[in-house]
Amino acid sequence: ALSVIANSASSVPSSLDEYYESIGNKTEEAAAMKGENATSTTASSARRAFNPLHPGRAAESILSRMLSSGLRPNAYTFASVLNTYQRIPNGKLDAAMAADAVIRGMESLHLHGRIDDAPDVFHYTMACACWSRSGEAGVAGERCSEILRHMMERDAAGHDRVRPNIRTFNAVIDSHAYNGRVGDAEDMLMSMVDSYESSAARSMDGIEDEELPVRPDSFSFNTVIQQWARTRTPEGGRRAEAVLNRMLRFMNDGNADVRPSESSFAYIIFHYTKGAGRLAKDAPDRALGLLRKMIGLYRSGYKELLPVQQNRTNPIFCFTSVIDAHSVLRRPDSGAVGEELLGHMTRLSGRVESLRPNTYAFLSVLYGWSSCGSVDAGRRATALLERMEAEMVESSRAGEECISRTTQRCYVLAQTAWARSPAPDKAEGARRVLEMMERSYEMGNMESRPNAQAYSMVLNSCAFADMVQDGKTGRLVRASPASQARAFEVAESTLRKVQGEPYPGVLPNPVIYGTFIKCCGRLDLPGGRSEAAAASAFADCCDAGLVTDFVLTQLRYVLSPQRYLRALADSGYRDVNRRGKSLSRDGKRLRRIRLDELPAGWRRNAERSVRDR
Repeated sequence: ALSVIANSASSVPSSLDEYYESIGNKTEEAAAMKGENATSTTASSARRAFNPLHPGRAAESILSRMLSSGLRPNAYTFASVLNTYQRIPNGKLDAAMAADAVIRGMESLHLHGRIDDAPDVFHYTMACACWSRSGEAGVAGERCSEILRHMMERDAAGHDRVRPNIRTFNAVIDSHAYNGRVGDAEDMLMSMVDSYESSAARSMDGIEDEELPVRPDSFSFNTVIQQWARTRTPEGGRRAEAVLNRMLRFMNDGNADVRPSESSFAYIIFHYTKGAGRLAKDAPDRALGLLRKMIGLYRSGYKELLPVQQNRTNPIFCFTSVIDAHSVLRRPDSGAVGEELLGHMTRLSGRVESLRPNTYAFLSVLYGWSSCGSVDAGRRATALLERMEAEMVESSRAGEECISRTTQRCYVLAQTAWARSPAPDKAEGARRVLEMMERSYEMGNMESRPNAQAYSMVLNSCAFADMVQDGKTGRLVRASPASQARAFEVAESTLRKVQGEPYPGVLPNPVIYGTFIKCCGRLDLPGGRSEAAAASAFADCCDAGLVTDFVLTQLRYVLSPQRYLRALADSGYRDVNRRGKSLSRDGKRLRRIRLDELPAGWRRNAERSVRDR
């Protein structure tokens, strides 16, 4: 037994042995070059400095000296050695095997009368904790289960203070869950729940058990929930959610102190929104349901679900990830969901500072409105921008830093909401957002500097202003001629503004020219106005060297074949038939003219402009 204790750690193979030996060899070589004798003390000091098991081995060495000196270590002495191994940050398998050897040695010493105390529940639990941290997926859980069975056998045999408690069961559950055997951990947890509830039911009937079963606690449930949610399998979220629901029923059945943690909700929500379960059709709905349940529990008094100060898991990310999960799928309710959750954050921020909406939260809601395509999306997104700007003004007056400052992306998302909305005033709404962006930049908000994309989004809104939603039927119908004419006026004024370089470096690019030409093709304009405007814009595009396939495609859509060839010729492309006849005899069919056939000067700046956009 003395040999087991004294040599348990030193007999464990270590991956660092070769490293320490190399250090010793290098030390000897250096000493030989200096004409000195290197001692083994140098190599051993290097081992003590780098070996993570050194504290445990040192503690065992002291324990061995106590035994060889005739002293009788007590239970606390052995617990100190085990605690040393348990605290080693990267001992892994070596520390677990060493702690296991200490337990076996303690049992042998007590059997032979060398010590007074046999291992108790605390010693075995610490050994299980070492195995849990070992990272050995194929060994840790099974070894902890063996230790648990051994404890039960010793308890049945009459040994004192060896009956497993909740810490022991939690260590075994933890060893299974964190080493790739979450199913085994869940089985053990459910077995504990069933045993405890059966005992409680018998107690209600007047039948008392001689030995009360161990009641699972919050750690038992939360460990299984979090590890199921972290698995890279699509069903992990559903398994975690099922355990969470079982935990809530257990809590409501008289176990009010057994509560889910904020991390348990956050892990499942993350699984459905950004993890392996995000591809399921009902993933956004499940995440939203969990978040609503979390908010309801918080308002019922479970304040730990939303900590006052920003914790390891910032609860604001639960809200934004749910919004983004709806938005990325372009669900029609994404804007409404974002507005609902933003309202929850605003109301809860009075008590939970970490939920105070910041720029990131507003961006998520704006993303929701830009994705849903509802008729009021542009108006609701603009209202959010106005709220953010008002908070900026209020913070400026108070001399405080505003956490909800508007940025370029905020305004562009609002313009996107207008562009995808079937509202009759979508062109004017997108331009109004651009004007808000310009005013914000003029007032000193450098993050809201207008860029070419902001002007392009106005043109995009104009291009799709030809269809609006009917107020009675809800169907898309053709917009009135007056509405389309107003949209074209907005497009013309926007193109002229960006051609004048409103800000240094903000100039038209191929997308701007192509989108304006698309406006000419989609909007119904009287008197050949659309063809003339498209040809004029194409001539400007050629002069700027920004012609791309996108520009040519939109021009071909607007102009008739004869007018299309004339526009090319007017801009300098003389020999349109050099690669074959371009126009059919009836004048209705046109040969596809490739971009590389056109003059090189027409596209001289196109590639750089697209890259810098």
